[in-house]
Amino acid sequence: MTKQLATMPAYRHAFLHPGERIDRRTTSLGLYGPEGGVLPDTAIVTSSWATRPHSLAPSPGPGAAPLLFGPALFAGSVDKQFGFVLLNSLGRLWALDGLPVQTTLVFAAKPQAKPPDHAIVAAILRALGLHHPILITETAMRFESLHTAEERFGECRGGTGTAQFYDWIDSRWPAPTKPDPERKIYVTRTGLGPQAGRYACEDHLEALLQAEGYTIYRPEAHDIRHQVQTFQTAGKLIFAEGSALHLFALIRRPGQISAVIQRRTALPAVMTAQMADRAGAATVAINAVSAEWWPPRRGDHLGLSVLDFPHLRDRLADLGLIRGTNWITPTEAQVQASLAAGLAPGDTLMTTGQRADWLKTQREARRKG
Repeated sequence: MTKQLATMPAYRHAFLHPGERIDRRTTSLGLYGPEGGVLPDTAIVTSSWATRPHSLAPSPGPGAAPLLFGPALFAGSVDKQFGFVLLNSLGRLWALDGLPVQTTLVFAAKPQAKPPDHAIVAAILRALGLHHPILITETAMRFESLHTAEERFGECRGGTGTAQFYDWIDSRWPAPTKPDPERKIYVTRTGLGPQAGRYACEDHLEALLQAEGYTIYRPEAHDIRHQVQTFQTAGKLIFAEGSALHLFALIRRPGQISAVIQRRTALPAVMTAQMADRAGAATVAINAVSAEWWPPRRGDHLGLSVLDFPHLRDRLADLGLIRGTNWITPTEAQVQASLAAGLAPGDTLMTTGQRADWLKTQREARRKG
Protein backbone atom coordinates (compact mmCIF):
# COMPACT_ATOMS: atom_id res chain seq x y z
CA MET A 1 0.00 0.00 0.00
CA THR A 2 1.39 3.41 -1.00
CA LYS A 3 1.57 6.43 1.24
CA GLN A 4 -1.18 8.07 -0.86
CA LEU A 5 -3.50 5.13 -0.34
CA ALA A 6 -2.77 5.10 3.38
CA THR A 7 -4.43 8.53 3.69
CA MET A 8 -7.62 7.21 2.06
CA PRO A 9 -8.90 4.32 4.14
CA ALA A 10 -11.35 1.89 2.59
CA TYR A 11 -14.35 0.87 4.70
CA ARG A 12 -15.99 -2.39 3.79
CA HIS A 13 -19.78 -2.69 4.18
CA ALA A 14 -20.20 1.04 4.81
CA PHE A 15 -23.61 2.61 4.24
CA LEU A 16 -25.28 5.97 3.68
CA HIS A 17 -28.23 6.82 5.90
CA PRO A 18 -30.29 9.69 4.41
CA GLY A 19 -31.54 10.87 7.81
CA GLU A 20 -34.23 13.50 8.13
CA ARG A 21 -34.72 17.23 7.86
CA ILE A 22 -33.60 19.15 10.95
CA ASP A 23 -34.23 22.65 9.59
CA ARG A 24 -34.22 24.43 6.23
CA ARG A 25 -30.47 24.00 5.78
CA THR A 26 -29.63 20.96 7.90
CA THR A 27 -30.31 17.23 7.65
CA SER A 28 -29.01 14.24 9.56
CA LEU A 29 -27.60 12.43 6.53
CA GLY A 30 -24.50 10.46 7.43
CA LEU A 31 -22.09 7.81 6.17
CA TYR A 32 -21.40 4.99 8.58
CA GLY A 33 -19.13 2.03 9.02
CA PRO A 34 -20.55 -1.50 9.40
CA GLU A 35 -20.87 -1.06 13.18
CA GLY A 36 -22.96 2.10 12.76
CA GLY A 37 -20.35 4.74 13.65
CA VAL A 38 -19.94 7.90 11.58
CA LEU A 39 -17.06 7.69 9.12
CA PRO A 40 -14.36 10.38 9.14
CA ASP A 41 -14.10 12.95 6.31
CA THR A 42 -17.76 12.67 5.35
CA ALA A 43 -19.22 15.91 6.72
CA ILE A 44 -21.08 18.23 4.35
CA VAL A 45 -20.63 21.92 5.14
CA THR A 46 -22.02 24.35 2.56
CA SER A 47 -23.99 27.60 2.70
CA SER A 48 -27.15 25.87 1.51
CA TRP A 49 -26.81 22.49 3.21
CA ALA A 50 -24.98 21.04 6.19
CA THR A 51 -25.24 17.59 7.75
CA ARG A 52 -25.54 16.70 11.41
CA PRO A 53 -25.54 12.89 11.45
CA HIS A 54 -26.62 10.74 14.37
CA SER A 55 -23.71 9.30 16.35
CA LEU A 56 -24.94 5.80 15.52
CA ALA A 57 -27.26 4.49 12.82
CA PRO A 58 -28.61 1.05 11.99
CA SER A 59 -27.48 -0.53 8.74
CA PRO A 60 -30.30 -0.76 6.18
CA GLY A 61 -29.43 -4.41 5.68
CA PRO A 62 -29.61 -6.55 2.53
CA GLY A 63 -32.55 -5.67 0.31
CA ALA A 64 -33.35 -2.44 2.13
CA ALA A 65 -30.96 -0.31 0.06
CA PRO A 66 -29.01 -0.72 -3.20
CA LEU A 67 -25.52 -2.19 -2.87
CA LEU A 68 -22.75 -0.62 -4.94
CA PHE A 69 -20.06 -3.14 -5.86
CA GLY A 70 -16.44 -2.17 -6.42
CA PRO A 71 -14.41 0.72 -5.00
CA ALA A 72 -16.17 4.03 -4.32
CA LEU A 73 -15.05 7.44 -3.09
CA PHE A 74 -17.35 9.70 -1.11
CA ALA A 75 -16.84 12.96 -3.00
CA GLY A 76 -19.11 15.33 -1.06
CA SER A 77 -22.16 17.28 -2.09
CA VAL A 78 -23.53 18.48 -5.43
CA ASP A 79 -26.17 20.84 -6.75
CA LYS A 80 -27.33 21.95 -10.20
CA GLN A 81 -25.44 25.26 -9.92
CA PHE A 82 -22.06 25.66 -11.64
CA GLY A 83 -20.61 27.76 -8.82
CA PHE A 84 -21.79 25.36 -6.12
CA VAL A 85 -20.14 22.39 -7.80
CA LEU A 86 -16.86 24.28 -8.24
CA LEU A 87 -16.88 25.25 -4.56
CA ASN A 88 -18.16 22.09 -2.94
CA SER A 89 -17.66 19.07 -5.19
CA LEU A 90 -13.93 19.12 -5.98
CA GLY A 91 -12.18 19.17 -2.62
CA ARG A 92 -11.93 15.39 -2.17
CA LEU A 93 -11.16 14.42 -5.76
CA TRP A 94 -7.37 14.64 -5.30
CA ALA A 95 -7.71 11.19 -3.71
CA LEU A 96 -8.47 9.66 -7.12
CA ASP A 97 -4.78 9.79 -7.99
CA GLY A 98 -4.32 6.88 -5.59
CA LEU A 99 -7.47 4.91 -6.45
CA PRO A 100 -8.41 2.52 -9.27
CA VAL A 101 -9.78 4.04 -12.47
CA GLN A 102 -13.05 2.17 -11.99
CA THR A 103 -13.71 3.92 -8.64
CA THR A 104 -17.26 5.29 -8.49
CA LEU A 105 -17.61 8.89 -7.34
CA VAL A 106 -20.45 9.06 -4.83
CA PHE A 107 -22.06 12.46 -4.24
CA ALA A 108 -24.87 13.26 -1.84
CA ALA A 109 -27.62 15.64 -2.93
CA LYS A 110 -29.88 17.66 -0.68
CA PRO A 111 -33.43 16.29 -0.96
CA GLN A 112 -35.67 18.56 -3.04
CA ALA A 113 -39.29 18.34 -4.08
CA LYS A 114 -38.25 18.46 -7.73
CA PRO A 115 -34.92 16.69 -8.31
CA PRO A 116 -32.67 19.00 -10.36
CA ASP A 117 -30.63 18.20 -13.44
CA HIS A 118 -27.07 17.49 -12.30
CA ALA A 119 -25.54 17.53 -15.81
CA ILE A 120 -23.07 20.24 -14.80
CA VAL A 121 -21.40 17.80 -12.39
CA ALA A 122 -20.38 15.45 -15.18
CA ALA A 123 -19.37 18.38 -17.43
CA ILE A 124 -16.93 19.72 -14.82
CA LEU A 125 -15.48 16.31 -13.94
CA ARG A 126 -15.01 15.36 -17.59
CA ALA A 127 -13.32 18.72 -18.19
CA LEU A 128 -10.90 17.76 -15.41
CA GLY A 129 -10.13 14.55 -17.30
CA LEU A 130 -12.01 12.38 -14.80
CA HIS A 131 -14.04 9.64 -16.48
CA HIS A 132 -15.01 7.66 -13.40
CA PRO A 133 -18.58 6.46 -12.91
CA ILE A 134 -20.69 9.03 -11.03
CA LEU A 135 -23.46 8.25 -8.55
CA ILE A 136 -25.59 11.05 -7.09
CA THR A 137 -27.96 9.98 -4.34
CA GLU A 138 -30.24 11.35 -1.66
CA THR A 139 -31.44 7.91 -0.54
CA ALA A 140 -29.96 5.03 1.42
CA MET A 141 -27.01 3.18 -0.13
CA ARG A 142 -24.69 0.31 0.83
CA PHE A 143 -21.09 0.00 -0.35
CA GLU A 144 -18.84 -2.97 -0.83
CA SER A 145 -15.79 -0.74 -0.33
CA LEU A 146 -16.01 3.00 0.39
CA HIS A 147 -13.03 5.36 0.54
CA THR A 148 -13.11 8.69 2.34
CA ALA A 149 -10.68 11.58 1.92
CA GLU A 150 -9.89 14.93 3.51
CA GLU A 151 -11.76 17.83 1.91
CA ARG A 152 -8.94 20.16 0.87
CA PHE A 153 -10.97 22.96 -0.71
CA GLY A 154 -14.40 24.50 -0.50
CA GLU A 155 -16.93 26.27 1.66
CA CYS A 156 -15.95 23.96 4.50
CA ARG A 157 -12.63 25.87 4.50
CA GLY A 158 -14.20 29.28 3.95
CA GLY A 159 -13.53 29.17 0.22
CA THR A 160 -9.82 28.43 0.50
CA GLY A 161 -7.73 25.39 -0.44
CA THR A 162 -4.53 23.69 0.59
CA ALA A 163 -1.35 23.86 -1.46
CA GLN A 164 -1.78 20.17 -2.28
CA PHE A 165 -5.24 20.84 -3.68
CA TYR A 166 -4.00 23.58 -6.00
CA ASP A 167 -1.14 21.34 -7.13
CA TRP A 168 -3.78 18.78 -8.08
CA ILE A 169 -5.89 21.38 -9.94
CA ASP A 170 -2.80 22.56 -11.84
CA SER A 171 -1.99 18.99 -12.81
CA ARG A 172 -5.49 18.63 -14.25
CA TRP A 173 -5.61 22.04 -15.91
CA PRO A 174 -1.99 22.86 -16.77
CA ALA A 175 -1.53 26.35 -18.22
CA PRO A 176 -0.43 26.22 -21.89
CA THR A 177 1.56 29.49 -21.81
CA LYS A 178 2.30 32.43 -19.55
CA PRO A 179 -0.43 35.08 -19.33
CA ASP A 180 -0.24 37.53 -22.23
CA PRO A 181 -0.25 41.07 -20.75
CA GLU A 182 -1.79 42.37 -23.98
CA ARG A 183 -4.71 39.94 -23.94
CA LYS A 184 -7.76 41.49 -22.29
CA ILE A 185 -11.00 39.66 -21.49
CA TYR A 186 -14.33 40.94 -20.18
CA VAL A 187 -16.46 38.06 -18.85
CA THR A 188 -20.03 39.19 -19.43
CA ARG A 189 -23.51 38.09 -18.33
CA THR A 190 -25.42 39.50 -21.30
CA GLY A 191 -25.68 36.05 -22.87
CA LEU A 192 -27.85 34.90 -19.96
CA GLY A 193 -30.70 37.13 -21.11
CA PRO A 194 -32.62 40.02 -19.55
CA GLN A 195 -34.31 37.91 -16.87
CA ALA A 196 -31.02 36.92 -15.24
CA GLY A 197 -29.53 38.88 -12.37
CA ARG A 198 -27.53 41.61 -14.10
CA TYR A 199 -26.48 45.24 -14.38
CA ALA A 200 -28.46 47.82 -16.25
CA CYS A 201 -26.71 48.79 -19.50
CA GLU A 202 -24.17 45.98 -19.53
CA ASP A 203 -24.23 46.17 -23.33
CA HIS A 204 -23.08 49.79 -22.99
CA LEU A 205 -20.27 48.66 -20.68
CA GLU A 206 -19.25 46.02 -23.23
CA ALA A 207 -18.91 48.69 -25.93
CA LEU A 208 -16.73 50.84 -23.66
CA LEU A 209 -14.46 47.91 -22.85
CA GLN A 210 -14.23 46.80 -26.47
CA ALA A 211 -12.94 50.29 -27.26
CA GLU A 212 -10.27 49.64 -24.60
CA GLY A 213 -9.16 46.48 -26.42
CA TYR A 214 -11.17 43.91 -24.48
CA THR A 215 -12.63 40.76 -25.99
CA ILE A 216 -16.18 40.19 -24.77
CA TYR A 217 -16.38 36.61 -23.53
CA ARG A 218 -19.61 34.74 -22.82
CA PRO A 219 -18.49 31.69 -20.83
CA GLU A 220 -21.75 29.78 -21.21
CA ALA A 221 -21.14 29.71 -24.99
CA HIS A 222 -17.96 27.64 -24.54
CA ASP A 223 -17.04 24.34 -22.96
CA ILE A 224 -15.25 24.38 -19.63
CA ARG A 225 -11.81 23.57 -21.02
CA HIS A 226 -12.11 26.57 -23.37
CA GLN A 227 -13.05 28.75 -20.41
CA VAL A 228 -10.06 27.49 -18.41
CA GLN A 229 -7.59 28.14 -21.23
CA THR A 230 -9.08 31.57 -21.93
CA PHE A 231 -8.78 32.60 -18.29
CA GLN A 232 -5.26 31.16 -17.96
CA THR A 233 -3.79 33.01 -20.92
CA ALA A 234 -5.27 36.51 -20.49
CA GLY A 235 -3.15 39.13 -18.76
CA LYS A 236 -6.06 41.42 -17.84
CA LEU A 237 -9.50 40.18 -16.90
CA ILE A 238 -12.66 41.95 -15.79
CA PHE A 239 -15.60 39.87 -14.57
CA ALA A 240 -19.24 40.63 -14.16
CA GLU A 241 -20.01 39.12 -10.77
CA GLY A 242 -21.06 35.52 -11.34
CA SER A 243 -20.06 31.88 -11.09
CA ALA A 244 -17.33 32.19 -13.75
CA LEU A 245 -15.31 33.98 -11.09
CA HIS A 246 -15.19 30.76 -9.04
CA LEU A 247 -13.58 28.99 -11.98
CA PHE A 248 -11.02 31.74 -12.52
CA ALA A 249 -10.14 31.81 -8.82
CA LEU A 250 -9.21 28.11 -9.02
CA ILE A 251 -6.63 28.76 -11.75
CA ARG A 252 -5.57 32.40 -11.25
CA ARG A 253 -1.84 32.90 -11.92
CA PRO A 254 0.93 35.34 -11.00
CA GLY A 255 1.18 38.12 -13.58
CA GLN A 256 -2.56 38.48 -14.10
CA ILE A 257 -4.48 41.64 -13.18
CA SER A 258 -8.16 41.00 -12.51
CA ALA A 259 -11.23 42.69 -11.11
CA VAL A 260 -14.88 41.81 -10.54
CA ILE A 261 -17.64 44.39 -10.92
CA GLN A 262 -20.11 43.69 -8.15
CA ARG A 263 -23.81 43.20 -8.77
CA ARG A 264 -24.44 43.46 -5.04
CA THR A 265 -23.09 45.99 -2.58
CA ALA A 266 -21.25 43.21 -0.72
CA LEU A 267 -19.71 40.01 -2.03
CA PRO A 268 -20.14 36.74 -0.12
CA ALA A 269 -17.21 36.14 2.22
CA VAL A 270 -16.49 32.80 0.56
CA MET A 271 -16.00 34.51 -2.81
CA THR A 272 -13.78 37.22 -1.33
CA ALA A 273 -11.61 34.58 0.33
CA GLN A 274 -11.30 32.50 -2.83
CA MET A 275 -10.34 35.53 -4.94
CA ALA A 276 -7.21 36.04 -2.80
CA ASP A 277 -6.25 32.43 -2.11
CA ARG A 278 -3.77 31.71 -4.91
CA ALA A 279 -0.32 33.20 -5.51
CA GLY A 280 -0.20 36.49 -7.39
CA ALA A 281 -2.34 39.61 -7.28
CA ALA A 282 -5.77 38.98 -5.77
CA THR A 283 -8.85 39.76 -7.84
CA VAL A 284 -10.10 43.20 -6.79
CA ALA A 285 -13.79 43.71 -6.05
CA ILE A 286 -15.25 46.98 -7.35
CA ASN A 287 -18.45 48.23 -5.75
CA ALA A 288 -19.92 50.75 -8.18
CA VAL A 289 -23.55 49.90 -7.37
CA SER A 290 -25.63 53.06 -7.04
CA ALA A 291 -29.07 51.39 -6.84
CA GLU A 292 -30.57 47.93 -6.59
CA TRP A 293 -33.91 46.83 -8.01
CA TRP A 294 -35.82 43.56 -7.93
CA PRO A 295 -38.33 41.93 -10.29
CA PRO A 296 -41.32 40.18 -8.69
CA ARG A 297 -39.54 36.82 -8.59
CA ARG A 298 -38.17 34.91 -5.60
CA GLY A 299 -34.55 34.17 -6.48
CA ASP A 300 -31.95 36.08 -4.47
CA HIS A 301 -29.70 36.00 -7.55
CA LEU A 302 -32.17 37.92 -9.74
CA GLY A 303 -31.41 41.46 -8.59
CA LEU A 304 -30.78 44.31 -11.04
CA SER A 305 -28.07 46.87 -10.33
CA VAL A 306 -27.49 50.40 -11.60
CA LEU A 307 -23.79 51.21 -11.89
CA ASP A 308 -22.05 54.48 -11.16
CA PHE A 309 -20.13 54.58 -14.43
CA PRO A 310 -17.73 57.44 -13.50
CA HIS A 311 -16.75 55.63 -10.29
CA LEU A 312 -16.32 52.38 -12.20
CA ARG A 313 -14.07 54.11 -14.71
CA ASP A 314 -11.89 55.55 -11.95
CA ARG A 315 -11.46 52.21 -10.17
CA LEU A 316 -10.65 50.29 -13.36
CA ALA A 317 -8.16 52.98 -14.38
CA ASP A 318 -6.53 52.91 -10.94
CA LEU A 319 -5.89 49.20 -11.42
CA GLY A 320 -4.34 49.72 -14.85
CA LEU A 321 -7.15 47.80 -16.56
CA ILE A 322 -8.36 50.70 -18.74
CA ARG A 323 -7.30 54.17 -19.84
CA GLY A 324 -10.81 55.58 -19.45
CA THR A 325 -10.23 58.61 -21.70
CA ASN A 326 -13.36 58.11 -23.83
CA TRP A 327 -15.66 56.77 -21.16
CA ILE A 328 -19.32 57.69 -21.68
CA THR A 329 -22.02 57.31 -19.02
CA PRO A 330 -25.33 55.89 -20.26
CA THR A 331 -28.30 58.24 -20.25
CA GLU A 332 -31.15 57.93 -17.77
CA ALA A 333 -33.39 56.79 -20.63
CA GLN A 334 -30.92 53.99 -21.44
CA VAL A 335 -30.84 52.92 -17.81
CA GLN A 336 -34.62 52.81 -17.49
CA ALA A 337 -35.02 50.88 -20.75
CA SER A 338 -32.43 48.34 -19.63
CA LEU A 339 -34.07 47.90 -16.22
CA ALA A 340 -37.45 47.28 -17.86
CA ALA A 341 -36.10 44.60 -20.20
CA GLY A 342 -37.27 41.14 -19.19
CA LEU A 343 -40.27 42.32 -17.15
CA ALA A 344 -43.60 40.70 -17.89
CA PRO A 345 -46.48 43.01 -18.85
CA GLY A 346 -47.83 44.69 -15.74
CA ASP A 347 -44.79 43.87 -13.58
CA THR A 348 -42.89 46.63 -11.83
CA LEU A 349 -39.52 46.65 -10.10
CA MET A 350 -39.22 46.83 -6.32
CA THR A 351 -36.70 48.36 -3.95
CA THR A 352 -34.98 46.05 -1.47
CA GLY A 353 -37.42 47.08 1.26
CA GLN A 354 -40.45 46.56 -0.96
CA ARG A 355 -39.15 43.16 -1.96
CA ALA A 356 -38.81 42.07 1.68
CA ASP A 357 -42.51 42.85 2.19
CA TRP A 358 -43.40 41.09 -1.07
CA LEU A 359 -41.49 37.95 -0.05
CA LYS A 360 -43.24 37.91 3.32
CA THR A 361 -46.61 38.07 1.57
CA GLN A 362 -45.57 35.24 -0.76
CA ARG A 363 -44.52 33.02 2.16
CA GLU A 364 -47.79 33.65 3.99
CA ALA A 365 -49.78 32.81 0.86
CA ARG A 366 -47.91 29.52 0.44
CA ARG A 367 -48.56 28.55 4.06
CA LYS A 368 -52.27 29.23 3.69
CA GLY A 369 -52.37 27.39 0.38
